[in-house]
Amino acid sequence: MAIARCKQCGRPSGRNVKSRYANQPHFPAGHPASGVVCGKPNCENDALIWLNLDEERAYQDGKRIFGIHTHTAKIRVQ
Repeated sequence: MAIARCKQCGRPSGRNVKSRYANQPHFPAGHPASGVVCGKPNCENDALIWLNLDEERAYQDGKRIFGIHTHTAKIRVQ
């Protein structure tokens, strides 16, 4: 599943995680006012979306809606 991380926190990392995600993030619809916030603890920056390799292939084929790990993102509300 996709993971939300800000530009500063960058690509998902950890044991065997980095190799499962695309090299470049995507902007969520409405970025930077999308309300999607980085999922790293203590970070409240606007997030980019990192797709796993299967999702990246689907994106290249035209898919634009992806699931996201709920524990890896926060939502900013007004």
